[in-house]
Amino acid sequence: MPDQLYLSSLMRTKYRQIVLVLLFSLFPSFAHAAFEFQPIGAHTSGTGDAGVALAVGAAGAFWNPAALTWGKRLSLFGMYDRPFGIAELATHAFSAGLRNGRHGLGARYTGFGFALYKEQVFGLIYGLRIYPKLSLGLGIRALQLSTAGIPTQHWVVFDAGIKLQMREGVFLGAAIWNAGGRHTSLLGQSGTVGMGIAVMPRVMLVTDIQKEANFPTGAGIGVIYHIHPQLVLRTGAGSRPERLSAGFGVQKSGFAIDYAAVWHTVLGITHRASVIFEH
Repeated sequence: MPDQLYLSSLMRTKYRQIVLVLLFSLFPSFAHAAFEFQPIGAHTSGTGDAGVALAVGAAGAFWNPAALTWGKRLSLFGMYDRPFGIAELATHAFSAGLRNGRHGLGARYTGFGFALYKEQVFGLIYGLRIYPKLSLGLGIRALQLSTAGIPTQHWVVFDAGIKLQMREGVFLGAAIWNAGGRHTSLLGQSGTVGMGIAVMPRVMLVTDIQKEANFPTGAGIGVIYHIHPQLVLRTGAGSRPERLSAGFGVQKSGFAIDYAAVWHTVLGITHRASVIFEH
C-alpha cells in the first residue's frame, strides 16, 4: 500500500508538470507569457504591484533601471514566491546595487519555473543622476529559456527607465522593458508609468499604469502607511489581472523584511516574501 500511494503521488506530480508545460508552450497567455514583466518584491506587491515611481536601490532595479542612483550606497535584495501554492510556478530573485555619487551600478537575477520549463534572467543595470532630482537608467538582460525536449534558447534585450522628484514627496517614474522590441511575441515588451505622492506625513499613495504587448492595459494603486519608524503597512488593488493585496514590512538596522498576500479573483492567494539590506 505505501508503494502504491507513493506511485500515485508521483504520477499526480508528473501529470501536473506535463499539463503546465503544455499550458506554457501552447497557451502562454493562459498562465505566464515567456519573459513578460513580473512584479518582484513583497514591498510592491502589497500596494497592488505599483512600484515604478518609488523604485530605490537593488530592490527597485526590477521595476526601474533608474532606481540605482536613489537610496543608500550599498543595497542587497532577495525574494521568493510560489503563486497560488504551486511549486512549479515558484519565482526567486536576487539583486545587488552600488551607488557612488551620481552613478549607480547593479546586477540582478530571476528564476521562474521547474525542471521541464524554466526561465532565467541575468541582468546588469547602470543609472546616472543627471540632475539632483532626475535620473536615467539603462539595463541589459540575458534571457535563457529551457524546455524539456527543446534546445536551450538565449536572447539579449535592453531596458530603460527614468525617475523624477517633482517636489518634496512627489515622484514620477517610467520604464520600458525590451525597449528594442526584439521578438515581442515571445520575449514580451512592456512599459510602465507611475506616480508616488505623500498625501500625509506618514502616508504615501502610489499608482502605476502598465501596458504589455498583446495584452490589455492594466493598472495598480496602493497606500503605504508608516505606522512606526520600524513598521510599514500596505494595501492595494490592481487590474489585468484583477487582484487585491495587503502586506507589511519590518525595518531595523538596515534590514527590511516584507510580506504580502495577493488575492487573484479566480486563482486564489499568493504569498510573497522579500528581504532588503541597505548600508
